[in-house]
Amino acid sequence: MMFANPKKLVLCATANQLLVGVWHAGKLQGNQTFENDEAGHLAFSAFLQQYSSSPVYLIADAVEEDFRLESLPHTSGSAKHEMVTRKLNQHYRGLDYRTAHFIDRDKDKRKDDNFLFVAISKDEFLQAWVAIIKAQEAQLVGVYLLPMLSLVLMKQLKLTAPHLLFCEKLSSGLRQTYFHHGCLRMSRLVPNVPEATGQIGYFYLVEIEKTRLYLMSQRYISRDTPLNLALVSVNGTTQQISQGISQEQGLNCADVNLSGLAKTLGLPVKLLQEKPELMHMQLLANGHFVDNLAPDWLTKSFQFNKLKQGLMIGAALIGFFGLAAAGWMFKEGLDQKTAFEQAQQDTLIQQHQYDEAAKDFPVTQISANDLKVAVELDKNIATFPKSPRRMMQVLSAALAPTAKGSLDEVQIDRLHWVLTNDTNINDQDKFTPLPTASNSELAVANSAPPADPTKLMEVAFLTAQISGFTGDYRRALNSLNQFVANIKADTRVAEVVVLQEPVNVSSFVSLQGSTTDEQSAQKQPAFFKLKIVLKPAQDEMVSATEAQPS
Repeated sequence: MMFANPKKLVLCATANQLLVGVWHAGKLQGNQTFENDEAGHLAFSAFLQQYSSSPVYLIADAVEEDFRLESLPHTSGSAKHEMVTRKLNQHYRGLDYRTAHFIDRDKDKRKDDNFLFVAISKDEFLQAWVAIIKAQEAQLVGVYLLPMLSLVLMKQLKLTAPHLLFCEKLSSGLRQTYFHHGCLRMSRLVPNVPEATGQIGYFYLVEIEKTRLYLMSQRYISRDTPLNLALVSVNGTTQQISQGISQEQGLNCADVNLSGLAKTLGLPVKLLQEKPELMHMQLLANGHFVDNLAPDWLTKSFQFNKLKQGLMIGAALIGFFGLAAAGWMFKEGLDQKTAFEQAQQDTLIQQHQYDEAAKDFPVTQISANDLKVAVELDKNIATFPKSPRRMMQVLSAALAPTAKGSLDEVQIDRLHWVLTNDTNINDQDKFTPLPTASNSELAVANSAPPADPTKLMEVAFLTAQISGFTGDYRRALNSLNQFVANIKADTRVAEVVVLQEPVNVSSFVSLQGSTTDEQSAQKQPAFFKLKIVLKPAQDEMVSATEAQPS
């Protein structure tokens, strides 16, 4: 209910009465008149209690008004506010209802700002109504001069004369407002309009002439200035008067009928004839705001309520967006949970499919870690100018079964491969070890390689053992000799040196141990170590060519 479109109260105060109209959504819902006496004040106070939360707009149709046109140096911001306030205090010190209406800016070099300073010089007719509004803590938006709303009405009627005297017959009297090129300059209210038809024409003629002389005295116009008159009425009652003024005074006078505009705004024409101020009130209710004359202390309740409503709206928006964000996050959480559960199901399906496919994989004794090490070795070896591929092929060929027997008991534990131009290199020279797989090791090193890698010698230091050795030294020596013979028989091999035999056959070494302790003998491994030198690749090709029959 707080955020619904509230009803608006538009008040028009004259010297004798207060006209109140209730608007909702731009349509007049009802109106009521209160006399400016004690009974009228009590009735208005009771009426205002029904609309404690509705904004109130007060129009003042005052007799005692003051209009002053002045130019000020062009400024902006706080400097402009201070200058205008100082000027208002200079002209209207002690007056509550005053304002500065900006007109335009000069087009000369200085480009000064033109202001129309306006004030209500005597506000006794407003005091009782304002006191009631303040006592009821009603939401007073502002106090507005009726001539400023006549400016809005003139623009609605599209009257464009450069010097225009706008004449309106209101409940308070005859209102004459002068516009210069569409800008308000002054206004004059003449009360006590005669009701007799024969007298009203003369009344218009006399009062218009007085206003014309006043404009000439204030140098708004000269005697030769073509002054246009616009006599406003609802049903064309001023048409005869305008014709008489045009004939007798020689002025350009026209009758302006408000019935068409009233229908457009949704105002009943008959009601407008009885209360012409409803046209100005309707324009204000429709949002055609003009300069506010009310001091800040009088509109404090409205400003505070406006701030409170703004905070409530802001809190409601924050709460709404918070709920929307919470809902979105909750939805995202559900989506993430659903996606996670779907991923789990997909993982289980993929694992099941993998397990089913893995049943057909060949059985291998090589573990995954060994395969990983082999891949890493291959990547590392690929960075060298030559690879130990030939050396490994030689060893593989030497271990292959032959007619003389099998060498399955020979187990290679370590291979140190060196690419060098010095065949006297020792195994203790510096080399770069690579990751190991199981109990075997491959080490690769370079020894000052020249520019051409094809001229380097490949040297390998092989450490191996006789697997399943039970103490049969003769068999171990035979296996070693057979392995060495197989290596030497390869045309790619230049030299094979036995650095360490599985059994020390030197005559200078004493025998130790017990021949009856078979278990102790089995625990002693039969290690041996070889140094293998391969021929350069070019020499190998020559030897292979010579070995072919002619």
